Amino acid sequence: MRRSQRASGPRIRLGRGTDNEVPLADIRVGLHIAALVTREGGIAIEKLGSSPLIINGDSVDYARLNPGDEILLGPYRIEILPVPEGCDGAIQVELVQPMGAALERLTTGARIGLERTGTSKRVYAWTGFLVIAVICLAVPIFFYSGGLMQRWSKDTTNQKFAQLVGLSWNAGTLSNAHRFFAADCKTCHQDAFASIPDKACLSCHDKVGNHVMHNVKLGAVGEELASLRCVDCHSEHRGIEGSVIREAHLCLGCHRNLVDRAPAAQVRDIGGWPKGHPQFRATLVANASKGETVRVELGTTPPPMDNPGIKFSHAAHLVKGGFPVLGYKEMACADCHVAEPSGQSFLSITYKKQCESCHELTFDKVALPWPNAKVPHGDDVGVIAAVWNYYAGLALRDGAAAAPIPAAAPVERRGAGQPASPSAAPPPTDTQGWVTAKSLTALRVVFDDRRGCAYCHYSTTADGAWDTDKILADALPPKANPPRVVAPVMMRTSFLPNATFDHASHRGMTCEDCHASRSSLTSSEVLIPGIDNCVKCHGGEKASLRAQSTCISCHAFHRSEFGAMGMTAGAMQ
Repeated sequence: MRRSQRASGPRIRLGRGTDNEVPLADIRVGLHIAALVTREGGIAIEKLGSSPLIINGDSVDYARLNPGDEILLGPYRIEILPVPEGCDGAIQVELVQPMGAALERLTTGARIGLERTGTSKRVYAWTGFLVIAVICLAVPIFFYSGGLMQRWSKDTTNQKFAQLVGLSWNAGTLSNAHRFFAADCKTCHQDAFASIPDKACLSCHDKVGNHVMHNVKLGAVGEELASLRCVDCHSEHRGIEGSVIREAHLCLGCHRNLVDRAPAAQVRDIGGWPKGHPQFRATLVANASKGETVRVELGTTPPPMDNPGIKFSHAAHLVKGGFPVLGYKEMACADCHVAEPSGQSFLSITYKKQCESCHELTFDKVALPWPNAKVPHGDDVGVIAAVWNYYAGLALRDGAAAAPIPAAAPVERRGAGQPASPSAAPPPTDTQGWVTAKSLTALRVVFDDRRGCAYCHYSTTADGAWDTDKILADALPPKANPPRVVAPVMMRTSFLPNATFDHASHRGMTCEDCHASRSSLTSSEVLIPGIDNCVKCHGGEKASLRAQSTCISCHAFHRSEFGAMGMTAGAMQ
């Protein structure tokens, strides 16, 4: 019987392994015995394993091949044929030493098989069954029921026979977290020959988080969730694998069709990972003043926008070479984004920790009530009141006709060739007017859009624009319940709160592999990557060339924000 086939690849391997391009199925051949490679002017063969490679009667490790050469690999003879059109080479493989006759002679002289011992398989099977049943079942039950198996004690030096019998029921090594009570089986196995109840787990893990909020009506899905027992997802005696079962089917059993079965959950259906998983949804700031957020799908056109209430450009801060004129070095992501002690996420960004070192609120040419004219950050209403009170105090001290106090002129920006603005009107002669004029002059600089508050912040007007004179006209003199001038800021530290992402496990990557920060010009641009970026590295739970990932790789089942895990049906039994 003959058959022909074509094989292609950088190397054509020969051997018994099924991954070879030319499989040689005989048991006497190694898994990988030789390989054919292309060389200039033809093909060559090289030995891979320890089996001999014989070419034209000579044992070699490597040789160039020509039409008519004969190769012996175990019981196979391989002949090199003339090169056909469109190919680099051709070989003919023939089994010249069949195994059948040799195997028959070997088995004839051997005493193999139960049928040659004089006893049938059934006798051995029943005998083995009875021995195992007595030693591993009846004897442990006898010692346990008779109270002969004592509790483990660290002072015990010699194991009694009853304790040694109990070792025959050792189902495997406990996880590291539960190893301290490994010798006291009754901690979990509270009843003999019965499943572990939930109350055995909840006696220690009483504060573990629930999976959903208690007040969400999920109907039949909620009943299924309530009927789940701890051991449905947690299995001990698995050693270093831990007690958490990570198979995706445990989650997909409910999440595959929740849109129809439990619309109150407001979650999308999941068919698996990576195929069947919908696009990520990020939680963005919709209105910083009201503290409102919105969940938006990533990867849309136009892209989603965040509204944290602050002006910021990543591109302006990540300039190559830094700012040598100002004496600042080139910045990196880690200068502002400081990792938590766990390394999983990042600490909140604050003015004191991240911004003040470069953006000091110092106005050295303006008369202000603070030392070195350094304005405190974060209290716009207090700043206005403090400046007013400062000048009011001067007026009281020096009288209503106090001489004008030198103050820096407000910052003025003019286009090339444009005339200067007309001189300011002379200060008023009344005391309150004088205090208001001096306060307005100083606060124009404090709230300036080049070095003051307006450089980074929006105002509380409808469009967030800064009309300093109009804003301060309503704020001066200070009222009993003064309005805010600077719009509130709301910066999120986690844009995917329903998922977990461990930055520490991704330290081998650079920030720019996932976040396009160097091209981001405004703080409203969302730099969280979509699902397309993650599937480049993360495959399913059985992936071979990518990181094996399952549902709990990114999602937690127990959510502490949903309250404590309720007593399930299994715990009530």
